[in-house]
Amino acid sequence: MTDINLQIEQVKARLQDLQAKARKSERRNKTRRKILYGAAYLAALQDLPEEKRAASSDRVHKYVTRAKDREFLGLPPVETIIKS
Repeated sequence: MTDINLQIEQVKARLQDLQAKARKSERRNKTRRKILYGAAYLAALQDLPEEKRAASSDRVHKYVTRAKDREFLGLPPVETIIKS
């Protein structure tokens, strides 16, 4: 392999490393945003009157669709909601 081909391969490897680092950073930032918005939502929920709190929770609960997540949160299975 010539020097130029070796340099090209090294640059390609460095580019792949940088792209992987960027993806990892974006995933970390996305997770942090979810945690922060979730915490803010839960804090705001505590300030609402009970009827508004229940309505707001119901609106959010429809987006929790994974069975394990619903079970963890103490929500009924999605099939139960659809049949209602």
